[in-house]
Amino acid sequence: MAEQTPAPEVDAEQFASLVGQATDEQLAEGLAQNREILFDQVFQRMPERFRAEKAGDLKAVVEWRVGERPDGGHDRWQLAIEDGSCHVVRDGDSEPTVSFTLGGVDFLKLITGNASGPMLFTFGKLKIKGDLLLAVRVQSFFEVPHSTA
Repeated sequence: MAEQTPAPEVDAEQFASLVGQATDEQLAEGLAQNREILFDQVFQRMPERFRAEKAGDLKAVVEWRVGERPDGGHDRWQLAIEDGSCHVVRDGDSEPTVSFTLGGVDFLKLITGNASGPMLFTFGKLKIKGDLLLAVRVQSFFEVPHSTA
């Protein structure tokens, strides 16, 4: 059995630049080939980009439901925010305080600062369920990468 080559390390700013330069079709193709790796990397890095001072004493579960899987389903990730920290759980079973549902391409654009949540929401590409006031604040809890291009 051949040994699998690990994914190359790309920092958040480089990743944001790549997403910003890519077409929707290129992003969709990248997701088709590397969805698991990309999402694992994105969510594993969220705790290190968490800004505890912005969240204060908040206790919440933020759920991301990212669609456009080949089987038509969603990948589900939960961010548990409590005591000034953020923990990520894939397919967590906590009751979400707020949940976001969107497609994979739009998710990549949103989390890299290449699309705005209000714009995606306005055009029906982002669905929000739960605490809408929290939904507005969530992005401020994380250091969003800035494109290096």
